[in-house]
Amino acid sequence: MADAGKVYLVGAGPGDPGLSTLRTREIILRCDVLVYDHLANPEFQKWTRPDCELIDVGKSPGRHTVPQEEIGKILVSKASTHNTIVRLKGGDPFVFGRCAEEMSVLDAAGIDYEIVPGVTAALACAAYAGIPLSHRDYGSSISFLTGHEDITKESLRVDFAKFAEIGGTLCIYMGMSKIEEIVDRLLQGGMPKDKPAAIVSNGTLPNQKHVRCKLGDLVKEAQSDCLKAPAIIFVGNAVGLSFQRSWFENRPLFSKRIAITRSKSQGSQMKQRLAELGAEVLELPLIEVVPTEDRKLVAEAFSGIATYEWIIFTSSNGAREFMRLFFLAFKDIRSFGPMRIACVGEATASIFRAYNLEVELVPKVSTAENLAQELVATDSLDSANVLVITGNRNREVLVNMLETVGHAIVDVLPLYETDFADITHAKDLADFKEHGADAIIFSSSSTALSYIEQEEDMSLSPTAQKPILCSFGPETSKTLIENDLSPDLQSDRPSMDSMISALIGKFS
Repeated sequence: MADAGKVYLVGAGPGDPGLSTLRTREIILRCDVLVYDHLANPEFQKWTRPDCELIDVGKSPGRHTVPQEEIGKILVSKASTHNTIVRLKGGDPFVFGRCAEEMSVLDAAGIDYEIVPGVTAALACAAYAGIPLSHRDYGSSISFLTGHEDITKESLRVDFAKFAEIGGTLCIYMGMSKIEEIVDRLLQGGMPKDKPAAIVSNGTLPNQKHVRCKLGDLVKEAQSDCLKAPAIIFVGNAVGLSFQRSWFENRPLFSKRIAITRSKSQGSQMKQRLAELGAEVLELPLIEVVPTEDRKLVAEAFSGIATYEWIIFTSSNGAREFMRLFFLAFKDIRSFGPMRIACVGEATASIFRAYNLEVELVPKVSTAENLAQELVATDSLDSANVLVITGNRNREVLVNMLETVGHAIVDVLPLYETDFADITHAKDLADFKEHGADAIIFSSSSTALSYIEQEEDMSLSPTAQKPILCSFGPETSKTLIENDLSPDLQSDRPSMDSMISALIGKFS
């Protein structure tokens, strides 16, 4: 087809976006259309460009929204008008992913395509539940089977009774709706009732659950633990070697839903840290940080940069924006001059240490008052020229103390503005309103005030989990209390590490 686009048949992996390939991320970042199914984590949608068209063709038990034939038509139609189309499938496209059918349609239409493999669910679910699939003494073969077909048909392609004789490890996809029949067929085929078996539901996700038992008890265990699809059933001697302790499910914040309210640019590090500890993270950015500078003030500050004895940074936002402007004005880091650097906290200080610049002062407690007090205690401020990098919402206490107590000559350079973000644009808002969370974190007074202003837009459904309110230190707690909200958890210090420690202490 002339001028047709290209279709990428991509494996999204089992659920955890961290298990996707670099190739997958690269293509999704630049695609024009994303056609995704039910098993593809919604997180992948956040990787797309703002103008990318999203098409849900998801299929789940009891919900067949788009027939397979129609999916093929969508791919051909979009390829005729767009450059890059991603067909995102859960797991691997070639393992029960109906990829061959879509390839046939694309071949017939003359559409160019590429296959991008993904981690198939059986391998990932077993690894995340600590279930060995093979062992040189207990299991030397692995079989991937599907239990999705009507198991009562005589023409059933998967004859579970025969697989009972083969041995090795059976990995059964899409079998939960037919689990009783599958177990019966295996037992009828001669497989002993005490054969080790397991089920992993929602594998690799923060709500993963699994059971390990004997084959004869598998149906009862699945029902008692309310295990549902998507799930993989494992049967075989090697499965019996699985360890009682699950590295994935035993992480300190596993299964906890935690909402973070920082701006998009600030929230990524906290999201990663919480996810590594097992939490499901909802992004509800309540503020946005916008770089803004008075060119005249910036020019004056940089022209006299060698005259300042101290430069003080009250946030990482200001630090990043200062360094961006610095390298627009100067080509050499040596132009930084003899200034001594003070930062409100370690996160801000780390930005300068990355340039091998020494940070001479970081207060023990990350507040403006403590930063000012420790600077005054250095006895180096009297008549000293000091440059303070701020935003539009920084408190004036720091500058006042430097001038009145330290007798410094202070220039203030505002480089960014913090505004309330429209929460209705947050992609995780609907999920939060429907299901709630275990905790919501306010990292500053600005996020707390934005929440108070937009609380109606964030109202929870009657059945949703009501989150505890978590505050980054006393100033944020004070803002909440002043507005009739009582923080349930306050970190010892206004820092990410301190908040994470408090959450672990609360939920462990």
